[in-house]
Amino acid sequence: MNTRVTPTTDLDKARHDLDVVGYCIVEDVAPSELVSRVRERVLEQASAERDTGQAFVQDGNTQWVANVLNKGEVFLELLTCSETGLDLCRHVLGDGFILSCSNAPIAGPATGRMKMHSDQYWTPTIQQEPLAYDRLGENGLDRSEVSRSAVRRDYLFPPCMVTLVWAITDFTANNGATVFVPGSHMSGLQPDYRQNHTDAVPAEMPAGSIVLWDGRTWHATGANETRDQYRIGVTNNMVAPMIRPLVNYPYSLRAEVVERLDERQKQLLGFSTWTAYGNEGVPMQDLKYFKPAADQPGPML
Repeated sequence: MNTRVTPTTDLDKARHDLDVVGYCIVEDVAPSELVSRVRERVLEQASAERDTGQAFVQDGNTQWVANVLNKGEVFLELLTCSETGLDLCRHVLGDGFILSCSNAPIAGPATGRMKMHSDQYWTPTIQQEPLAYDRLGENGLDRSEVSRSAVRRDYLFPPCMVTLVWAITDFTANNGATVFVPGSHMSGLQPDYRQNHTDAVPAEMPAGSIVLWDGRTWHATGANETRDQYRIGVTNNMVAPMIRPLVNYPYSLRAEVVERLDERQKQLLGFSTWTAYGNEGVPMQDLKYFKPAADQPGPML
């Protein structure tokens, strides 16, 4: 499949692209004023982290500002500023999905292309023989069953994860736009990261847009071949409610951030239960929010 997705404002087309191609692009999602404030805060934080020796840099010149919800109110505002992205996450994951992580990658000049991968890299390959299954705890980043090409399979593990990236600057083919292998989410395999995957196409979009992809889709941050452009995004990775998030938000969020959370944000950040998951020790409790450790009962006589 060599289908290249183009930006749209039509949610039906976006859902179709997500289902068939493995990713979609929706433009005019975030207000321009909000995008400007996010860009300013990302650059301020990135500069401060470099100055204090706390910057995390990979692929030559991509700086990741991690756990951004602790680093400015504007990131929390961005998380729930539009129902468009949340609706598309719901289309893939159903109700109750939660945030796994929120980061701001800045792909600077001379950034090399990231290795091709899928976010749901631990996905097992479905076998027709019932006992010939992958042990999930053994499906790490260096798993052996990889492929050079994304050939469609009949038996697939479902998507458990969706990644949504907000374009805080324009994303272009030359400045590090995310690249995708169309249709790869239907292969049931992981990409061979040692290959170039020349069939990958860039997700070009203007600032204020979102690109959203199925967790099984092969993708990578593109190379930034410009001299002076810094491609900035904010990545919100969502997971089904029974999946362990990358970031434990009830534990890691600063107290002043927790105090500002509204009801929707609390649910997205894992402060509420889903069936019995996330309870405080009594599995049949139907809790809206669990109690912090300091409020839990201890030994009794």
